[in-house]
Amino acid sequence: MKKTNSNSSNTRKLILLGLMTSYSLALYLIETQIPNPLLFWFPGAKLGLSNIITLLCLLSFGERDTFKILTVRIIISSIFAGPASTFLFSVAGGYLSFIGMAIAIRIKGLSTIGISIVGAILHNIGQLIMASFIIESISIMGYLPLMLGASLATGVFIGIVVKFSEPLLKKQILKIGY
Repeated sequence: MKKTNSNSSNTRKLILLGLMTSYSLALYLIETQIPNPLLFWFPGAKLGLSNIITLLCLLSFGERDTFKILTVRIIISSIFAGPASTFLFSVAGGYLSFIGMAIAIRIKGLSTIGISIVGAILHNIGQLIMASFIIESISIMGYLPLMLGASLATGVFIGIVVKFSEPLLKKQILKIGY
């Protein structure tokens, strides 16, 4: 049976999306091993390295494929992490961040760094909202100013990484004919 261009293209797309999912999971696992010297001021704060892949994919593949990658990452990383609350926090932060970045991409003149900052802020807001439901108190929102500061820093960092990585990814995408 002769392969068609469509089958070959679908296979390449599936492989590429699988690789991006794997990269996202690898970055998540690497991040769990990085000690956070700022835990006293920002309990639970992380760089959000796997969000590099989320933003790269949004910019390169669009919303549908990025949503799939994000969903698989959330499910698998939650299995690695253990408690069910990890899944809930990942869903709240990950999807709110995804929606915000998908909207922010459409804003003319907003840089990759700006889009990343939007994602980081919304990720933390989503997690704080989930925390307020879990503990049944809005008082956790008092933590928001600290989280916004952390969001700004991590959003800038992730945005810079994506800004320099995106051209390399797009070059590879063209090479494989995605």
